[in-house]
Amino acid sequence: MSSDNHVNIILDLYKIYDGHRDSRLWFLDELDANNYKEYHEKYSADSKEKSHFIAVCGFFELFGTLISHGLINPDIYFDIFNPSPFWHKAKPIIQGMRETRPRIYENFEAVSEKRNNWKKKRHEM
Repeated sequence: MSSDNHVNIILDLYKIYDGHRDSRLWFLDELDANNYKEYHEKYSADSKEKSHFIAVCGFFELFGTLISHGLINPDIYFDIFNPSPFWHKAKPIIQGMRETRPRIYENFEAVSEKRNNWKKKRHEM
């Protein structure tokens, strides 16, 4: 894939990311659940908050999938995006979801781990 295509893909994905600003802000600032049970009790199925949660997790799931299939250059992605703070907040909720859906958001988890490894290697240089 040419560098122009990589740039265009990243720019298009950034537009999606930026379009979910309210969801990202809610996720980091207002999401208040320490596990899936608490999340399920606080946020009803048709709530704005649940939509925010799904938008953020789905976004990082998409990125994780694209990176795992080699469709996005991880160095460019990780230089722009950091899924780790989002994963940190989502992890206990998603672990509860996995009791009935074992693979839900697995690429979100993987991209967060890859980003942490990328950061460690970068700091070693």
